[in-house]
This record gives sequence, C-alpha cells and structure tokens, in this order.
Amino acid sequence: MLLVAAQKGDRSALDELFERLLPRVRRIASLRMGCRESELWDREDLVQETLIDAFQNLEDFEHRHDGALCDWLATMVQNNLRDHHRRRRAAKRDVGRLAPRRGHSTVLSDSVLGHDSTTPSRIAQAAELEQQLETALLALDERQRRVIELRKLCEFSFEEIATELGFSSPSGARSLFSRAMSELAERL
Repeated sequence: MLLVAAQKGDRSALDELFERLLPRVRRIASLRMGCRESELWDREDLVQETLIDAFQNLEDFEHRHDGALCDWLATMVQNNLRDHHRRRRAAKRDVGRLAPRRGHSTVLSDSVLGHDSTTPSRIAQAAELEQQLETALLALDERQRRVIELRKLCEFSFEEIATELGFSSPSGARSLFSRAMSELAERL
C-alpha cells in the first residue's frame, strides 16, 4: 500500500502520494476559502502549509477507513485556515496594502459541480461560476458545507459520512447531502 510505504519513508512512495494528494488538497482549500479570503491569503499558501504539515506528521496518521486520509487533510486545511485568521487578527494587517489576486481557478466548480473547463470559453464561464459557487457555499451553514466537502471532495460514502457526522444511518447523511445540494443550487 502506497500510504504504508510513504509512512516508512520510501521516497518514491512519498513523491507519488504527494502527486495524488495535491489536487485533492487544492479542492478542499477552495471549498474552505471564500473569494474575499483568497485576496488576503493565497490558496496555494494554504495548500503548501497543509501538505507540509501532513508529510511531517504522516507517521502519526492512523488509517481507519478509505476516506480517513482525506478527512485528516480537510481537518488540517480547516485548522491552518483558522490559525491564519487568528494570526491576521493579532497582527491587524493593513488590508489596503495587499494586492488583489489575479487569475481564476475552476477547481471548486470542477469538483462540486463536475464541470470540465478545457476550452477558453468554458474557462471564462467557469471562472464566473467559480465566484458564484464560492459565494453560495459560504452562505450555507457549516454542516451543509461539511457534507458537500466529505461527499464531493473527500469522496466519502454515505456510510462514512453518517459515521463522521454522527448520523444513526446513511439515509440521514444522504438526506443532508441532498438538502445541501438543493440549497446550493437555489443560491446559484
């Protein structure tokens, strides 16, 4: 297993694991960061910080089920984002000095809505949708964002989501996911 080899320090396994995890951590970071936040702190900084933390603590990771690694990474993203907010409040930065972010990513819409932005016109449309999607996701409550994150980004089964969110059955997780996606669609 790739994870076990990486935990034992196998360099090629570590490299391959990094390549596999990078896109997933980017999607998780995109879900967790809003467009306003991305102007203050680049998503790639969050991705890099999370992956550094993950690989420094990889030997401590305990593989409980298929989606556990992704959930562990999502928790790290959230913790790093929370730490950033605390540091920012403590430093009381001058927001006017920060340059707005240039370029658009379509990571979020590709992941959550299943779009493929391969042509220039699709990239332009996806960039606009990306902005709308970020705003809509941030308007959802935390539990709804979390179920979308677990299902769409971490690829958890409804059984795993039920366990993670404390539902007595997968049908409760499925219902929450359905309501969250409906709410998201209404906001779009």
